[in-house]
Amino acid sequence: DCRAPMGPMGPKRLCLVCGDFASGYHYGVASCEACKAFFKRTIQGYQGNIEYSCPVTNECEITKRRRKACQACRFQKCLQAGMMREGVRLDRVRGGRQKYRRRVETGGKGSQSTQASQSDGPIRNKLISHLLLTEPAPLAANQDDSTDDGSLRTLLTLCDLLNRELLVLIGWAKQIPGFSELSLVEQMSLLQSGWMEALLVGVAWRSQELVFAGNLRLDEAQCRAAGLADVYQEVRHLAARYRAMKMSPEEAVMLKAMALTNSDAELPDSPDSLQRLQDGLQEALQDYECSRGEPHRAGRLLMSLPLLRQSAARAAEAFRRLHRQHRVPIHKLLLEMLNAKS
Repeated sequence: DCRAPMGPMGPKRLCLVCGDFASGYHYGVASCEACKAFFKRTIQGYQGNIEYSCPVTNECEITKRRRKACQACRFQKCLQAGMMREGVRLDRVRGGRQKYRRRVETGGKGSQSTQASQSDGPIRNKLISHLLLTEPAPLAANQDDSTDDGSLRTLLTLCDLLNRELLVLIGWAKQIPGFSELSLVEQMSLLQSGWMEALLVGVAWRSQELVFAGNLRLDEAQCRAAGLADVYQEVRHLAARYRAMKMSPEEAVMLKAMALTNSDAELPDSPDSLQRLQDGLQEALQDYECSRGEPHRAGRLLMSLPLLRQSAARAAEAFRRLHRQHRVPIHKLLLEMLNAKS
């Protein structure tokens, strides 16, 4: 939770980077003036190739007293908290969005409307750009060699991968603008409700076979032998839907974020915060499709969410069944998430 004890004007929000009192939301995150200025200097400094390195193990504690001790770990903490690089003006010019207007006024060749659309693009789609930039690198499967049983080896490898993907997804969810404004209980409710849907977006988007990782591809026979035949059919159906739409990386990452935040979890504490979060994602998707001249694609993508939810429910039930049958051990966190909606 990022709230401090009550002050004379009500609860004080804390900086998500160092724990000092936050002066407001800066670059998408509740933060203090010191961390706001540090993040801005760092991003602008990248234009001059500034690089930080941790003198120890990249695990320095960042607090109000120690925030100046390690710039590398402090910058990583800024990114982990969800600060958006796109919010920093790289030309160091004050005055909000004036620089975008100047491009139209002082540009040489080309029509004014063309230049306006080019300069507005990064502003309009900065949320999508942010999600793409923070999309985690693909994980590789750790092949389990503890058994000679091919089907069991597949399941052990898959469950280990699924557990690691879940941990990465929990970290990535905090990068969705507005997600960290929800209480920790509400964040967990959304994750428990939508985590499998978010992970299956990536699997279905990558798949002819089921591509769980670059080095873990399962065909129908392998899935059937492992007891995952129903999962195979569901995800192949979903993958065919995405292929027919020729879904772009931008659309895939937006669908992933929307699957997490449009779940059926009930959040009685912050209905307005959740609504703003959902509206922001939908508006970003609609703007992106309009910028490509295909405004109707946003609706088509949203209409695929029920199929995604159905596929996720089948997948979760398949892994619960495997656990009940004692066919494969499942990590504690993964089991908790599987059972959250059962």
